[in-house]
Amino acid sequence: MKVRAVQFSPVLGDVERNMEFHAAQVSRAVRDGRELIVFPELSLSGYHLKDLAAEVALRPGGREWRRLERLSRRIDIILGLPLEETPGLVHNAAVCFSRGKARHVHRKAQLPNYGMFEEAMIFQPGDSFQAFPLGPFTAGILVCREILFPMLAYLYFLQKTDLLIGISNSPQRGIGRDGVSSFQLWETMGYVFSQFYHQNYLFVNRVGFEDGIGFGGGSFFARAGRGIVQKAEYVSEGVLDADVRPADVRRARLASSYLRDDQPRLVLRELRRILHA
Repeated sequence: MKVRAVQFSPVLGDVERNMEFHAAQVSRAVRDGRELIVFPELSLSGYHLKDLAAEVALRPGGREWRRLERLSRRIDIILGLPLEETPGLVHNAAVCFSRGKARHVHRKAQLPNYGMFEEAMIFQPGDSFQAFPLGPFTAGILVCREILFPMLAYLYFLQKTDLLIGISNSPQRGIGRDGVSSFQLWETMGYVFSQFYHQNYLFVNRVGFEDGIGFGGGSFFARAGRGIVQKAEYVSEGVLDADVRPADVRRARLASSYLRDDQPRLVLRELRRILHA
């Protein structure tokens, strides 16, 4: 599958303007022969929505929703948006549009609510990590802070997910002699997912500024069994193209015994023991 990641700076609260950017990028990706295009977390709305969330939230079947369905007739699309399925309840969601329909919705479960983050004050948390078919792959989606909980990627590992997609709004934090620690954190997780969970892993992060906070970019692709093989620039807008192959997942599984020797029933038994201790 020929995949494109787009890291850019959404305009806060301006769904119409952001939609035009998405549509232009989709057309460009189609011309370039790409089969899947992925945008960052809340790419259609911007991040620090606060009381704007309900005002700009998309509803299934609405005008913007139908336009995304039309755009997906030519290419598969994954993007981030505020989603209101039940009146008055808004999710921070990632939606996959494919073949003219919304095929999968992932509702972010890990909502940070500390420091600069106020998501739990805005969004309803999700409660499911369901894999779904995407072209020749079994795919899964994680949104930002969910990436930092390896057990959530493990849930996809149990479902034989061979393409994991993480979309993010990660700020630049912890600048020191060894670089930016926040970038190192995301890249470490990419290594873990590709090496130990045998997943092709695409990480797509935004750039730009909102409310004085700078977002870092640094999107990357980690090939199953190999780690990070392609990386976009930090801070700058741009695209990253990757060719994702199911054969790499098979090769990674054969090279190590992690999938063969995994013991989910043991993990479940121990979780029950710990939770009921």
